Amino acid sequence: MPSSIRLLHNGFVRAILISNVCSQLGIWIRNFAVLLYVMDMTGGNAFAISMISVAEYGPIFLFSFIGGVLADRWRPKATIVWCEILSACSVFILFLMLESGSWGAVFFATLCSSILSQFAQPSGMKLFKIHVRDEDASIGMSLLQTLFSLFMIIGPILGTWVFQQWGISAALVLTSGWFMLSALAMLFVPKDQEASMNTATAVPSILQDMTAGIRYVVFKRDLLRLSLCFMVVGLGVGLISPLSVFLVTERLGLSAQDLQWITIPYGVGEILGGI
Repeated sequence: MPSSIRLLHNGFVRAILISNVCSQLGIWIRNFAVLLYVMDMTGGNAFAISMISVAEYGPIFLFSFIGGVLADRWRPKATIVWCEILSACSVFILFLMLESGSWGAVFFATLCSSILSQFAQPSGMKLFKIHVRDEDASIGMSLLQTLFSLFMIIGPILGTWVFQQWGISAALVLTSGWFMLSALAMLFVPKDQEASMNTATAVPSILQDMTAGIRYVVFKRDLLRLSLCFMVVGLGVGLISPLSVFLVTERLGLSAQDLQWITIPYGVGEILGGI
């Protein structure tokens, strides 16, 4: 605990934590508001519900590797700020489209925001490496992980409450606002170093770096096994996640809004597992 408190004296750590709080607020309000909205609009159509999960988690598989490679070439602070701003704009455009009656755009906006997250997150890790001492890096990462786990508990409750109280339009406006506040918090992070800005010679080797990264994992037995374990676990989670809402509505006979209570034990388990 003293080490964690001492780390909070670092201005970068405070800024990145505030930025992540704002970002997580936007993500969870958006995710649950969109889920409940699609449930209402489609009458609980299974395909539509599964497409929400594809829009939210598909980019993790497709773009996280690319985002990690590009994080070494792009200015990390600028990347995060622009990703948050573009996420806010995409959600606000969705709000305008909903006002005109084009409700199907919720899938596209969710997809865009999720893709942008895959470029922002690796840049955040790079900023940690730049601004936090090596001996404090693990503490800082654990603080971030605890923050994410905490929002797995309060995020569904908050997102459901916002949707119940004000509806999808207000939820999207709030989401856009939280993303903008996240970008604003990042402005207090020190300016990107000049060395990070020179990417002219690095761009041609992106494909080579991606190939080298895959080759490294393949020939490192421990990393390969770990990757396969994550792949299997991810496949299992992907299979059951879209079914949760139907477990609540069809098997338990409850409202879709009660889905929030099913997700809380998962967040508690994340926190306990981290400890």
